[in-house]
Amino acid sequence: MAAKKAGLEKVPVIIKKFDSRDETIEYEYKMQLNSRRLTDAEYFAAFLKLDEIRRSNPNAQGASDEAIGRQLNKSARQICKMREIAKKADASLLEKIQNGSVSINKAHEIIKAAEARKKARVIEEVPDGKSSNTGKGINSDSFKLGVLFVLSELEKGRKKGQILKDKRIAKLELGELNLSEEDVARISQRFGIA
Repeated sequence: MAAKKAGLEKVPVIIKKFDSRDETIEYEYKMQLNSRRLTDAEYFAAFLKLDEIRRSNPNAQGASDEAIGRQLNKSARQICKMREIAKKADASLLEKIQNGSVSINKAHEIIKAAEARKKARVIEEVPDGKSSNTGKGINSDSFKLGVLFVLSELEKGRKKGQILKDKRIAKLELGELNLSEEDVARISQRFGIA
């Protein structure tokens, strides 16, 4: 119609044949990317479709995040975020991405924040106040003791490297610290801790 209005009688046309529907879809996404700027919702929908195609194709070449990233003109990291969102987002968050009210980066932040809150709750629920986030048996008392030890060693003028090499820190017991209340008060005041 535009060519007719412009008075053109002939226009160049490229006819392209594809071996499969998947190849057609991949080509279509590539052409869409080259012709306009997509929204995050459109990128996410394209990722989901291209990822589905790659997973169903046993002959797909290369790492999927990198390959899809090349197709969508996005970094492998951004594709990795989309993959994580696809796996972990609930229906509400997915809907917000689709309607454009939440960006891909924001959705990823929301998922990471929810995971951090969940992890914090698990740590708090460890019985007897012996919470550990390291899996190596370090509870809050051991941590406080370690901090006091390091602070007392710093107060004595020892350097960080010397303290870290000190074998006592690995199996420190309360009796070994031997800090008077005056020492604790002095260290607390010097380093500004309660």
